[in-house]
Amino acid sequence: MADADAAIIKQLADVKGMTRNKYLARLIHQHARDYYVEGELNDLSELARQSSVVIQRNTDVINAMLDSLGIERE
Repeated sequence: MADADAAIIKQLADVKGMTRNKYLARLIHQHARDYYVEGELNDLSELARQSSVVIQRNTDVINAMLDSLGIERE
């Protein structure tokens, strides 16, 4: 680890009131968590997008059926 990097890490750890090792362990944990969470969020985002498309298509079909039956919509 370069001296400049070590100094920055020590400074950031000091601000948080942590040892350098604890600070680095926390960074590693956050990185690992974010790596897995980001994938899950992307999956959920795609699922929400697809669900929105399906809901809109179903709404269009129901509205067309109501129109063909002469039933007014609220």
